[in-house]
Amino acid sequence: MIRKLPSGRWQVDIQPGGRGQKRVRKSFDSKAEALRFERWALNSHAAGEDWNPSKDTRTLKGLIQQWYDSHGHTLKDGAARKKKLDDIAERLRNPRATRFTVSDFAMYRRLRMENDGVGKNTLNHEHTYLSAVFNELIRQGEWNHSNPLKKLRKFKLDEHELAFLNQEQIDRLLKECKASSNPSLYHVTRLALATGARWSEAEGVTMSSFTPHRVTYNYTKSGKSRSVPISDKLYRELIKEVPFVSCSAAFRKAVERAGIDLPRGQLTHVCRHTFASHFVMNGGDILVLQKALGHSDIKLTLRYAHLAPGRINDVVCYAPSL
Repeated sequence: MIRKLPSGRWQVDIQPGGRGQKRVRKSFDSKAEALRFERWALNSHAAGEDWNPSKDTRTLKGLIQQWYDSHGHTLKDGAARKKKLDDIAERLRNPRATRFTVSDFAMYRRLRMENDGVGKNTLNHEHTYLSAVFNELIRQGEWNHSNPLKKLRKFKLDEHELAFLNQEQIDRLLKECKASSNPSLYHVTRLALATGARWSEAEGVTMSSFTPHRVTYNYTKSGKSRSVPISDKLYRELIKEVPFVSCSAAFRKAVERAGIDLPRGQLTHVCRHTFASHFVMNGGDILVLQKALGHSDIKLTLRYAHLAPGRINDVVCYAPSL
């Protein structure tokens, strides 16, 4: 089968040996090239020849384009990720893909840290994105070599303390939010604090997001919807105010006016951390918290487990008698 991809390229998708046999997928700039390849692949199979060309001249950017054509365009952040991948390829000087080695990327990481001041977390993301390109093309039969990044270990990251607000700080913050000229700031902040929503999730709710007495977040980071209960009072107040207007800039100013210092990168996320921290400190179950936050991996939720009441006292209770 030959079909036109969203990018305008043409993809050959055939199984020369019939159903259940090895699948061949390859994309081309024109339909004529795709037709020629299809005929060649079928004839080569009939003649008992290997259908894979012996010389692969594709560059790293060429592989990235194939990944995007066949898979990347289906991702929610596909276009943005392709832009990041293309930038990586440019910084690597776009080598021929078959000549790209783990040593090349290891040196790339070192230079990015030393010359550009790029952090380990960013480089781990770049590692993940580029490795995923090779893995996906291997699954599709478009890359007949191993993943060159398969054995490269990612950087181990120090676990940063997650800042959260105490009750006095919450009260100060809400007072400043209520006094703001932004009509939605107070309501979005309360919703984020009450449910542990990401700022964009709380800011983006509509009337259809609410049912008595819960809120459903549909456009989440994971792409999976989740519902979180809310109090009757909060429900009745919020449904009068939606839809909300953008208020993240107003939130920053409210935090400053409240005299609250937060670690870099934890501004609007502080509402999410505050919800989770207070939930655990008040005796909430960690598995319930996982569902409320929408974490697919329990390890993310366990970052708050050390706040559970009485946890440290277990050392005294269960230590051997002396």
